[in-house]
Amino acid sequence: MGPAPKPPRHWRDKGGEQFAPAITRYLKRARLSNHEVGLIRTYLVQWIDSPVWDPNTVMLDADRAELAELRRAAAKITNRKAIDEWVEVATDWGMKPL
Repeated sequence: MGPAPKPPRHWRDKGGEQFAPAITRYLKRARLSNHEVGLIRTYLVQWIDSPVWDPNTVMLDADRAELAELRRAAAKITNRKAIDEWVEVATDWGMKPL
């Protein structure tokens, strides 16, 4: 068995400079441009696609399906409402993407 996967990079970490202004505006409930929504979508996709979330032997099939749906939903984000809904589901899973 190899080492555990590294957790996904948080938007505040090194390399997050491109995401920080858009996510800060989102967190402050400011109006987002389409470009900013796209940046947040890109961040959330790379975040949820991290192997750290991949199913393990104790996950139920329903959990695996929900994780797959969460990954698909991240790629379909097109507006603030979709971001809000996605973050709520991830948070319910115990994840803290933002």
